Amino acid sequence: MFKSIVVAIDGSDCAKNALDVACDIAQTNGAKLVVVHAPQAETSAFIVGGPMGYHEVLTAPSHIELEETGNKIVAEAAAIAKEKGCDVTTDMHIGDPVRQVLKTAKDNNADLIVMGRRGLGSVASLFLGSTSQKVQHHANCACLTVV
Repeated sequence: MFKSIVVAIDGSDCAKNALDVACDIAQTNGAKLVVVHAPQAETSAFIVGGPMGYHEVLTAPSHIELEETGNKIVAEAAAIAKEKGCDVTTDMHIGDPVRQVLKTAKDNNADLIVMGRRGLGSVASLFLGSTSQKVQHHANCACLTVV
């Protein structure tokens, strides 16, 4: 039934569960698995106030830090998938996670996108809506959200 499965990961527990489920589905269907990760620098800054009005702005991680961490997350997920016997490739680009997941799905003619219900961006999603909801809304294939 499924020939190409995209699984979105971010290092969260829900993403690890999504990877396990995606691997099981890929094994059952003989499907190829594409692990995608799209780290995004937070745009909000943290401001610490002091008695004299002093403020310190803490900056978001650098592009290099995001890329290094993202590559580690993708490599770990790919190793787990390969251990389970999956035919796996990876895709990691810094940017908007929703756009990247949808682009990866389109580029790989995905039949299914698997992702966690809540990831590392849970606080921001309270204000902006979750990545999984947006992907499901715009996807041109089946989507499975894992807890």
